[in-house]
Amino acid sequence: MPWSTCLVQIVFAALRSQANLPLLLDLQRGGPLPPGSGSLAALRSLYAGFTTNLSLKLPYMAFAFGLNALNSRVLSACGGSLSETARELVSAALVGVEVSLFLSPLEMVRIQGQNRGMGGLLSASRAVAATAGGGGLLAAAAAWSRGMTATVHRESKYCVGQFFLCGKIAEAASRSAGAVGGEGGGEGGEGGGEGGDGGPRLAAQVAGAVLGGVACTAVSHPDDVIKTRMQTHLRGSPHFSAYPSYSRSGLHILRHEGLAALFKGSAFRCLLRVPLGLSLIICSGEAIREGVAERRRGRGGECVQTGSS
Repeated sequence: MPWSTCLVQIVFAALRSQANLPLLLDLQRGGPLPPGSGSLAALRSLYAGFTTNLSLKLPYMAFAFGLNALNSRVLSACGGSLSETARELVSAALVGVEVSLFLSPLEMVRIQGQNRGMGGLLSASRAVAATAGGGGLLAAAAAWSRGMTATVHRESKYCVGQFFLCGKIAEAASRSAGAVGGEGGGEGGEGGGEGGDGGPRLAAQVAGAVLGGVACTAVSHPDDVIKTRMQTHLRGSPHFSAYPSYSRSGLHILRHEGLAALFKGSAFRCLLRVPLGLSLIICSGEAIREGVAERRRGRGGECVQTGSS
């Protein structure tokens, strides 16, 4: 498992916790914050659900990278006539399905803590479990899988962006930088095109992360809105029956609020949180992995020298 990527997730969890920022801004536009609210309360509102974010983001990214590598190996062994591009695309989409199995319940816990004031990880988990109403395993499964289909739709699109589109954009940007450098700088341009210069390589990675992140987030945002509505209004909520399934929830939002409602909050998510997060993950994660690999190579060389002496 690529554990080195996990080191980045503590910072990314803090960015993800600021999903409450649009809600806080709406409260400020509509009037003062609730009684007793001050700067400290506002800060707490921004970071509500941080512990849940941390608990879901650490395994999420580690498993996502690990599952993508595993999927690629399995598809290479069993894929038959699939091209390399097709394998990469299918592998990325499968990651979205796989991570949704544990991501969806954890996100429901986070949403209950942030949107319904159910507290931190443990208390919000108890609130979700209580919606099963003592109905046995089937009722518990229904309670904890609410919003799962919407999560699968969102994560499949998102993972195609993260593990496929971002890399393709970065490769195209790197080739373009190499071509420009080759025309103007001779041998120096060739080095930049192959990624020998860290500056152009980093710029290509950031370009891929930002452009790919905006694209995959834009197409998956309606799924996120539907999932959030379903996981906010659990059994016992007066709006529970309005959001019974993925398709019917989407139709309900379209009929009563219009198409624009499916893109509420998209500016913050598409233009700030995801591009920043993906840039941090892709660039920092790769730098950490390269540093670890370099240290291992150095230790291996020392062992060879010691053995030969």
